[in-house]
Amino acid sequence: MKEAAEMSPTAVEHQLESAAAAVEAGDSPRALQIFHVLAGQGNAVAQYNLGVMHEGAAGVEPNWTEAARCYRVAAESGNALAQYNLAVMYDQGRGVAQDNDEALAWYLRAAALGNASAQTNLGVMYDTGQGVAQDLVAAGEMFQRAAEQGNPVAQCNLASMYFYGSGVEQNFEQALTLYCLSAEQGNRAAQARVDEIMAAIDADADGSGGDVNAA
Repeated sequence: MKEAAEMSPTAVEHQLESAAAAVEAGDSPRALQIFHVLAGQGNAVAQYNLGVMHEGAAGVEPNWTEAARCYRVAAESGNALAQYNLAVMYDQGRGVAQDNDEALAWYLRAAALGNASAQTNLGVMYDTGQGVAQDLVAAGEMFQRAAEQGNPVAQCNLASMYFYGSGVEQNFEQALTLYCLSAEQGNRAAQARVDEIMAAIDADADGSGGDVNAA
């Protein structure tokens, strides 16, 4: 195999595809070999994939410390997926010492690059005040950005904010729309809320005393 430094971008992409095919075929040693070569030449995608494999993917024995190291290298190169995964590791204290400040910093960097999962987790942090000063407006903004990308958790959380008027102006119609969008993607919490709201609307329509506000 030629060294990655001598490869054209097309050749590097081909090697990444070969590694992905090896993973699919269950040949993790081959995939690790390719990723290691490319990562050694500074390829952030390969470095990220090494992190994923060291978390236990493709039958590789989990090594959380090595996964975090790989993610950090890729994250510092600007890979948003690695930034998000590294943030989660700091958030949960897996492979690294639990550190809310580091988690926040990496979530922010990934969110700035458009990572919807990072935006969602930031929204939760701002909503609950976990590891950061509570800021419901910032939570709503983060959930909005992720919801626009179709993240079902963000859609459900933003729907709740609209339903209760928390951090945003109360808007039942917008809440129901977002709950439905989330439910369509299989979010059970959102589906439960849709069922509750529709039951309240039906009860109100037939005069049996339903109250959407209490749903």
